[in-house]
Amino acid sequence: MPLPLKPGYNFNFARIRRPPHYEMSSAEAYTDFYGISYMISGERLIYGPDYTTLTQAGELNCIPRYEYRRTTYISDTPYEHILIKFTDSMVAELFGIIGSDSYEELCQEHVIRFEQHTQDKIYGILLEMEQEWNAYSQYSELLLKGLLNQLIITCLQEHIISDVKVLSLEKRHDCLANAIKYVKSHLRENPSLNTTARQINISPSYLSRIFVTYLHTPFSTFVLNEKMAYAQKLLVHSKLSMTEVAIEAGFSSSSYFSDCFRHNTGMSPLQFRRENGAV
Repeated sequence: MPLPLKPGYNFNFARIRRPPHYEMSSAEAYTDFYGISYMISGERLIYGPDYTTLTQAGELNCIPRYEYRRTTYISDTPYEHILIKFTDSMVAELFGIIGSDSYEELCQEHVIRFEQHTQDKIYGILLEMEQEWNAYSQYSELLLKGLLNQLIITCLQEHIISDVKVLSLEKRHDCLANAIKYVKSHLRENPSLNTTARQINISPSYLSRIFVTYLHTPFSTFVLNEKMAYAQKLLVHSKLSMTEVAIEAGFSSSSYFSDCFRHNTGMSPLQFRRENGAV
């Protein structure tokens, strides 16, 4: 789960550098705020509730509210990206002019690509944001709002729709994409390697191998991480009991769920629910 915005702030800027083989242990949750991520170097595999795709240097992701997403490495090189988070108030005027649907359409593209000159323009806007964020004053939110509006308008006007081949995982490896989709839609059933392989018409050994090759994680670890991410979502956004959450997320018992949850997050499911304002 990402850190929430600071109290009293409607915007956050972070330049993030990660070493080779960095992998998120659980999904990020974008609750009542939006996000924009810009890749400076390296490449990452991103998978959300209903998509899987690849993002590379010079590409941008618009992230809607109430989305859960994870990324993992696919190469032996470090990567660097800029991540900004913002609330409705930062884009209310802009959305009043262009409509929130325009931003949602950018989100639905998952990966947004640009010509080199536009990449330079976008990075320039982000550098201005970084400078203003690092010298934050009483006027900074207003200035950051203007830069954010400029960034979104630039994306809408200058992104590439059909000129560049989409490097989505579905095109690069249908088997893995189909396996991920099956697992996500059958978490309640605690999908096994054999069952998943049978559903997508490949052998269990081959399925196991492509998970390790492309996601650098065993199939069983992937399933557990997805169950944990879904359980976190249920804890925050539903009023289900702990037993009901355990069942919906595919755990065999509430005690096993509690043990796994504490091992992965360092807190009990109830503590997690309280700390995220759901109780």
